[in-house]
Amino acid sequence: MSNDLQQKTIFGQPAGLFVLFFAEMWERFSYYGMRAILTLYMVSSATATGTHAGLGWPVAKALALYGWYTMLVYVMSIPGGILADKFIGQKKAVFIGGMVLVAGHGILAIDTLWAFYAGLILIIIGVGALKPNISTLVGALYPQGDPRRDQGFTLFYIGINIGAFLASVVVGAVGETIGWHYGFGLAGFGMLLGQITFVWGSRKYLIGIGEPPSKDDKHEKSNSHGDSSLGELLTKLTKSPVHLFITVILAIASIYISMTYASGFEKFAYSGLAVFLSLVLGFLMMIYKDIDSVEKDRFIVLILSFLIVIVFWGAFEQAGGLMNIYARDKIDRVVSLLSIDIFFIIFILILLVKGILDKIKKKDTASLFFVISGVLALVYVLLRFYFNVFSSPFEIPASIFQSVNPMFIMIFGTIVGGFWIYWANAGKENSSILKMAVGTIIMGIGFLFMAEASRQIHEYGDKAALILLILAYLFHTIGELSASPVALSFITKVAPVKYVSIMMGVYFAATGLGNKVAGNIGEATQAEPVIVEIADAFNLGQMIENDTLFSKAYDFEIVASGRVENGEIVITQNGRNIISDFTLSEEHDAVMKTYLTDDPDREEYTVIFRFAYNQAKVADVRDGKAKVDYSEYRGRIEVFEVQDNNEFRTFVMIFVFTGAFGLLLLIFLGKLKKLAHGAEDIKI
Repeated sequence: MSNDLQQKTIFGQPAGLFVLFFAEMWERFSYYGMRAILTLYMVSSATATGTHAGLGWPVAKALALYGWYTMLVYVMSIPGGILADKFIGQKKAVFIGGMVLVAGHGILAIDTLWAFYAGLILIIIGVGALKPNISTLVGALYPQGDPRRDQGFTLFYIGINIGAFLASVVVGAVGETIGWHYGFGLAGFGMLLGQITFVWGSRKYLIGIGEPPSKDDKHEKSNSHGDSSLGELLTKLTKSPVHLFITVILAIASIYISMTYASGFEKFAYSGLAVFLSLVLGFLMMIYKDIDSVEKDRFIVLILSFLIVIVFWGAFEQAGGLMNIYARDKIDRVVSLLSIDIFFIIFILILLVKGILDKIKKKDTASLFFVISGVLALVYVLLRFYFNVFSSPFEIPASIFQSVNPMFIMIFGTIVGGFWIYWANAGKENSSILKMAVGTIIMGIGFLFMAEASRQIHEYGDKAALILLILAYLFHTIGELSASPVALSFITKVAPVKYVSIMMGVYFAATGLGNKVAGNIGEATQAEPVIVEIADAFNLGQMIENDTLFSKAYDFEIVASGRVENGEIVITQNGRNIISDFTLSEEHDAVMKTYLTDDPDREEYTVIFRFAYNQAKVADVRDGKAKVDYSEYRGRIEVFEVQDNNEFRTFVMIFVFTGAFGLLLLIFLGKLKKLAHGAEDIKI
C-alpha cells in the first residue's frame, strides 16, 4: 500500500473504502432489485397486456427455479474466490464479475425466454466472481491491527443495505407498475454505475490492492500453516479405498434417486448437486482423518455450524420467494397517504437520531447517516409533491416489501450489536453458538405472524393485515443480526488451521444449500396441480361474464364451489354443475377427489379454474392472423382451502423446526463449548 493511499482519507477512512462502498452499493442495487421482481415476473400472466406480461409459470415451478438460482449464486463464490486468490487477483476478479453482471442484467431486459435463462446464468457467474472478492479488498485497505477496520466494514455493510433498500423500492416499483423488463433494465443500469465507480476509483485509490499473486506470494501461501488444497484432498481421497467407496456409493445412490424421482431438467440438476455434495462429504471425511484429537472435537462443532447455516437460510430465504408471492396475493397492501407520510418521517428521523448518536460517540458512520436521511427526505418530497407518485389510498407494490429487511438492518443493526456487547459486559453467556441459536429461534418466531396471516384468510379474495408481514420481517431481521455476523467468524475459528480456506468454501456451499432448501420448502407449499382441459367451449363462453377475454386468447379464471357426491366430483356455479364443460384425466380426477375430501368437517370447497393461452400463439390471435383455438388453452385447478392450509402448515412447521433446533443448541451449549476447546478465544 502506497503512502499516498494510506494518507488519503474520507471521514477518517481510506478513500478506497468509499470506492468499494459505492461499487458494492450499486451491485447490491442490481442484485436485490432483480431478486425483488424475479419470482413475481415468473408467476405473472404470460398473456397480460403490453410490458406486464410475465412467464405465466405455476408458483411451484417459479420457486423451484428461485431456489436453484440463489443456491448457485453462493456456490459460484467458491471458484470465484479460488480464481482471484491463485490467478488473477481480487481487483481483476471484481472487474470481470462486474462486466459479466452488466451483461447479465442487460440481457434480462430483453423479452424472450432465452434471454431470461442467459441473463440468470451470467448473473450467477458475475456475482460468484465479485461477491467474495470485493469484501477481501475492503480488508486489504487496512494494515494488521488497524483500529479503523471494524468501522470500515460497518460502513461497507451499510452500503450493502442502502443498495438493497433502494433496489426493492425503485426497481420493484418500476418492474410492477411500468414493466418487468424495465425493472430488469434499471437493475442493469445500477450495475453499470457501480462498474464505472469501481473502474474510476480503483485506478486512483486501490493501487497495489488485490493484485494478481506473484510467485513469491503463492510460495508463501502454500507454506503458511501448511495450507492444504482441494487437489491434495482429492489425491488423498483416491488413495483411501474405504472413504472413496463411501463417496462413490453416496454419489451413485443420490444420482439414482434424482433420476427416479425428479423430472425434466431437474433430473440432471439434482444429479449434479448430488455428485458435488458427495465429493464435499468425501473431502470432509479426509480432513477428519488427517487432524488431531482436539481438532476432531472442533470439527464436530464445525459440522453443526454448517447445519445451523443451512437451517437458518432455508427459512430466512422464503423472503424473496414464497413470502414475496404471498404479499402480492394475500396481503392487504392498500394504505392511506397519511400512513405513507408517517412511515417516511419516522424512518428519516430514526436515521437522523442514529447519526447524532454516532456523532456524539465520534464514529465515522455519523456523516453517512446524515447524508442518507437527507437524500431520502429529498427523494420523498420529490415523489410526494412534484411527481405525485402517491395517491390516497395507495396500493403498495408487493416487491417493495423486500426493502423492509435492509431498512430494519439499518435501524436495528447497531442496537442488536450493542445489546450483545452489553450482555457480554454483564458477564453473561455470549458465545457464537448462543447467538446463532437465539438468532435462529427469533427468526423462526417471525413465521408465526405469517401463520396468523393464513389463519385470517377464510375465503378466496380475503386479504391478511399488512402489519403481520412487517412483523414477520422484523423478527427475521433481528434473528439475522444475531446469527449471521458471527457465523463465518466462528467457522474460521473452529476449522482446522490447515484447512481454513477450504472450510470457508464449504461455508458458502452450506449457505447456497440453505437457499436451495428455501426454494424446496416454498415449492412444497404448493398443492399438486390438477390439469384440466376445455371440453365445451360454447358453454364456457356463455358462462364467463366477459367472454371477450376468452375469445381473444387472454388468461381467465372461474371461481366455483366443489364437492364429492356419491363418489363423483360436483362443481357448481350459479346452481349449474359445470364439470361436464371440462375434461380431467383419470389421475387428476383422483387428485381432485382427494382435495375435495381433505377436511371431513367441510361440505364444500372453493375451486378456482385458471386458464392461459399458448403464449407462442397469442400474438397471431391478437393480430387477427388466426382464430382462437380453444384446445390451445392450458388449465389448472386450485382448491383454495387446501392451498391455504398448506401455507398455514408450512409457516407453523418452519417455526416449530427452527425453534426446536435452536432450543437443542441451547440445551447442549455447554457440551458444544467443551468440544470447541476455547476456539472463541482465538484472535483472527
